[in-house]
Amino acid sequence: MTLTISELRQANPRWFAKGNARFFGDLWYGVLHSKQGAPYLVRRTNAWTDMFGGKLTPHYRINPISHNLKILALDDRQFATLDEVKAALKESEAAA
Repeated sequence: MTLTISELRQANPRWFAKGNARFFGDLWYGVLHSKQGAPYLVRRTNAWTDMFGGKLTPHYRINPISHNLKILALDDRQFATLDEVKAALKESEAAA
């Protein structure tokens, strides 16, 4: 089954609340699937990049999604482009 962002939003309404998106600097949400079908929440965000006088810098972050549609812990990596996210998901599966 392919998970859509609409289904993920419906299963996690508090996660996608406007106040949360604004607070965390999230700009866009999407779902990508691995070749094996594992879903990941992908978000474009400015999260905390303006701390200590820095300028807002959009980047991508990913969270795995469990079989019951729970959004799991944030991956520590940051990505500059969506293509980098796709490559990282492909590499992590090859290593698994």
